Amino acid sequence: MGIRFDHLGLLTDSRTKNQDIADFFSGVLGLEVSGDAGEGYAEVAAGAMTIALHTGAMTEFEPLGGTLLQFSSDDVRADIEAIRGRGGKIVLEPVETDWGTTSAYVAGPHGVLVEIYKFN
Repeated sequence: MGIRFDHLGLLTDSRTKNQDIADFFSGVLGLEVSGDAGEGYAEVAAGAMTIALHTGAMTEFEPLGGTLLQFSSDDVRADIEAIRGRGGKIVLEPVETDWGTTSAYVAGPHGVLVEIYKFN
């Protein structure tokens, strides 16, 4: 399988909470934040890892406040079929997004959501 872990996503249920987290990373930890957390999405530059701040997800996912692990892929559809074959619960089939990715979601236990994506 060709997936590679490259983002840790924090899911919140409000723009205010998302902005509070962004302010913590920038103001307290001194990390660079790009995007607009108050509008729903921002990225924190954290060395080799990116922390993505999201208000919600592309599918119904409870409870918000969980963890979104994001893996890049060379072939999202093939990786999703392999995951399905191992019993994975696919909660969002591969979809072309407005921001230029093919993305799919796999549900994990206890509030973990995994995104498999590729930039188109």
